[in-house]
Amino acid sequence: MTNPAWRMISAPLIALFVLAGCGGTDNPEAPTAAEAGATLKEHITRTFEGAQAKDVQITDPGGKDVPCSEGKVKRTYAATARNDIGSGDPNSMLLVMAGALDLVAEYELNAPGQRTMQDLVSKEFRTHIVLSSPAKHVMVISGETDCLLPG
Repeated sequence: MTNPAWRMISAPLIALFVLAGCGGTDNPEAPTAAEAGATLKEHITRTFEGAQAKDVQITDPGGKDVPCSEGKVKRTYAATARNDIGSGDPNSMLLVMAGALDLVAEYELNAPGQRTMQDLVSKEFRTHIVLSSPAKHVMVISGETDCLLPG
């Protein structure tokens, strides 16, 4: 036999669980594109600082919503710099940038690494960064956010 008190609370409790599972498909803890864009800019800036970069030149200042699908947008940011330490070969420049980024935030390899380029992603921050060194002593970092809600 069922307890009458249980019957009284079971219906509202079941309704609560059903409604809790009917939320939107977006992660409520996901940042907005503007928030992730600010994080992206900070990560790239701090990576250059950690890599002792000189003559940093912003090639994409970001700050603009780039349309994606379903009303979502992404943000971008990119810069180039120099590092005159050591031989300056592109592989060394890449290692310096990767080491500096590793001290800033946790990123995972998104695609197999190449000698002069690494494609990295952070699921936590919803950002994607590409480190490259196209020539001796040259550092290039570009990035974009995931497609997120604007704001």
